[in-house]
Amino acid sequence: EKASRLLLESLDTLPPRQRAVFCLRYFEEVPYQEISAMLDVSEGALKASYHHAVKKISAFVQLHSH
Repeated sequence: EKASRLLLESLDTLPPRQRAVFCLRYFEEVPYQEISAMLDVSEGALKASYHHAVKKISAFVQLHSH
C-alpha cells in the first residue's frame, strides 16, 4: 500500500533519535517512561522528538502522495 511505503520512506529522513522514538512509540507502543530509561533522555525531550517526527512524517507524506 502506498501509505505504508510512504511512512517507511519518511522514517529514513528523520534524525536517529527521532526515528527511534517514533518507532518505539508508534509501532511498539512503548510508554515514554520506558523509552526515557532506554535512551537516557527526559520524557519531555522524547515527547518533543516524537512531535517533531510526526510533523516531518506528515509533511513528507503530503509532499509525496500526489
